Amino acid sequence: MVQKLFYELPADERENFESACARHGFVPEDFDVAAEEGTPLADSPNHTLREITVTRVIGSEVRRYPDRAGSSWIAAFEQDLLRDVFGFPLAD
Repeated sequence: MVQKLFYELPADERENFESACARHGFVPEDFDVAAEEGTPLADSPNHTLREITVTRVIGSEVRRYPDRAGSSWIAAFEQDLLRDVFGFPLAD
């Protein structure tokens, strides 16, 4: 397994994550994001199984998102933001 930090993720994923945060009043720095990449999938060797871990820096709420498609985890993360799983954004 290979662990990658947020800045090592593809640019489009970082941008989509940042946009999701902004839409809900958060900043990316509110979260620690890491990806653990596994082995290539047998039916799609260009994709690997990944698990993305998102941790709220304040409050320490942690969610893990399995990912096959490259950025499907962001949709699940945004759903959690909608449900206030990570709490509320901090005031300026």
